[in-house]
Amino acid sequence: MRRPFLRAGGAVLAVALTLLGLAACGSSGSTTAASSSATSSSATSSGSQGVPIKIGTICSCSGPLAASLGSSITVLQSWVQWTNANGGINGHPVQLFAYDDGQNPTTALADAKRLVEQDKVVAIVGTMSLVSANWAKYVDSAGIPVVGGQPVDTTFFTDPNFYASGTTLPMLLQGEVALAKASGAKTIGVAYCAETPVCAQLPPIITALATPMGMKVSTQEVSSTAANYIAPCLALKKAGATALFTAVNSDVVPRVVDSCAQQGYKPINIASSATTQKSWTTDPNLNGSVFAATNAVYTDTSVPGVKDFMDALQKYAPSVPSSPEFSYPLLYPWAGGQLFAAAAKAANLTPASTSADLIRGLHSLTNETLDGIAPPLNFPQGSPGFPNCYFTGSITGGSFVANNSDKPVCIPEAQAQALLQGILKASGG
Repeated sequence: MRRPFLRAGGAVLAVALTLLGLAACGSSGSTTAASSSATSSSATSSGSQGVPIKIGTICSCSGPLAASLGSSITVLQSWVQWTNANGGINGHPVQLFAYDDGQNPTTALADAKRLVEQDKVVAIVGTMSLVSANWAKYVDSAGIPVVGGQPVDTTFFTDPNFYASGTTLPMLLQGEVALAKASGAKTIGVAYCAETPVCAQLPPIITALATPMGMKVSTQEVSSTAANYIAPCLALKKAGATALFTAVNSDVVPRVVDSCAQQGYKPINIASSATTQKSWTTDPNLNGSVFAATNAVYTDTSVPGVKDFMDALQKYAPSVPSSPEFSYPLLYPWAGGQLFAAAAKAANLTPASTSADLIRGLHSLTNETLDGIAPPLNFPQGSPGFPNCYFTGSITGGSFVANNSDKPVCIPEAQAQALLQGILKASGG
């Protein structure tokens, strides 16, 4: 019997959205749900044929983060084509039903109901919906598991029916603070967005993590529309902050960093993979940035799982990796697909199988890394999986570079659980 899942406070969700660059964005406005599918017709002659296994996904592809997430469905469709061309799932093709919720809660709930009641999917896979809290209870009650996707979404560490395919938000924050400590920083600067009051919840969370490591935190509120950031940069410089978190829209980060550099203030930039984007590699002031990541560096083809990801995109969606908007989060739906495949293999899933069969397969996985894409994944009965590892990388010479040979950094399980509880407490959860 499952334990009731943790009730995280709204502040935690706000922090997750801040990390995703949503805090400085406006409303998504009106949206229309759009559907697309990749059926068994995508299989090659050497691939899978016959009755498909049906999966669904929901993406906030046309919302405020369209630039970063807009290709998410294309990536998952590429995963379906690649999977079907390589024998499918246990010899059966996969069929995808995909909907764009536009970050509209009402639309998202309607999409979830359509997937469950009309499309009859066995799971929601690789979700990139940023309003999953609005449809989580519905799919929970329907017994439909959510397998992978945007791992910094709070549902992935608060709801046992959501199975993360990467490191979740608490460990990601832990990784960022640890990187600041490793840089030699005694004071961390936090520049957080002024537009949304809940952004102010980030400083106490960072402080709760930094204090045990012997570091102080200096904060400055900044506006995404400011002409420059001279005043906050000088204040952080005076405070002696040699490491800087910029909790603003990812497009604003270079403006803040460049403004600080013009004042002779060049702290090491500490980032999250959830906000890191390709355009950063062309800004010389961001060279040397370090980041904590939910998954392996998305361009590091020395990792077998990442090579499959890149090879599939080059074959089925070549415009995605060549785009300047090719972002780290686009690895997330692929990782979700691979987690589904691993669980389906463990459960010997067929088109006649149920969601309960798939869930048993998920719970049977032990330290699953998805060919190096993910930290070791385990899903205990009755509680959310909580990976106790994170990846690290840097921007070096205009490229994303994996640190630690793209192997995850892990902390003891007991320490990870204490971290989770501490962050929920610090955020009012």
